[in-house]
Amino acid sequence: MTCEAIRFEKKNHVATITMNRPKALNALNLTLCHELEEALKTCEGDDEIRAVIITGTGKAFCAGGDIRLIKTFLEDHPSDNPGKIIEEIVTAFHPLILGIRKLMKPVIGAINGFCSGGGAGLAQACDILIAAESAAIHMSYVYIGEAVDGGNSLFLTRRLGRHKATELLFTGGSLDAEEALRLGVFNRVVPAEDLQNEAEKLAQRLASGPQFALGRAKEVLNQAAAGDLEAQLETEKRAVIECAGSPEFREGIAAFFEKRKPDFMK
Repeated sequence: MTCEAIRFEKKNHVATITMNRPKALNALNLTLCHELEEALKTCEGDDEIRAVIITGTGKAFCAGGDIRLIKTFLEDHPSDNPGKIIEEIVTAFHPLILGIRKLMKPVIGAINGFCSGGGAGLAQACDILIAAESAAIHMSYVYIGEAVDGGNSLFLTRRLGRHKATELLFTGGSLDAEEALRLGVFNRVVPAEDLQNEAEKLAQRLASGPQFALGRAKEVLNQAAAGDLEAQLETEKRAVIECAGSPEFREGIAAFFEKRKPDFMK
């Protein structure tokens, strides 16, 4: 298995997949997406792996899509539609959401820091979320003139209701760890120094459980809670690609790197 952007460890029937781009806040580039997908396939095909932990290094769990890829594309191809690079990233990213949901083994998200945009979707795709006190959920799409991806439109609506989900997405709102716990996004919040140990303890408990039954329970829960996730991901994909072709998107990206508030009125 290639491990340039992740770390992969198997111990006592538990696989730990660690996103390892701390300087980039574990932002999703093509390498990270492909390696995460490969790791999930390894977990699926290895009968010795009975539970999985997904976490990150540094102060972020995952900052969502790597904005620097978009900046580079705009600099190198100023007259082209940046929807091309958005489509490439989302096409590599969305199978991860489905991969986690379709993996018939328990997947624990050990949320070590903030999750932005698609990173929040990646976290919410996990079965159980244990978060550090410093963790947070950021819906930052609106600041760069984008819609929503990573299953967030479905996950947030099902967990929070349409009005709260709409508020977060329309305003670029955030949930700190305690509010995310209160609203049912996180299962548990623990001190940062206890996060890995707590995740491993839960993973060991689940790994010792009846794997066939847990797999079928996950399948049933998917149908009950997630609806048609695959169709929703396709709808999100179309929306983010279309948004990337707008002048607002170019203004949002420019403002992000110039560290100023975007002016979507001009």
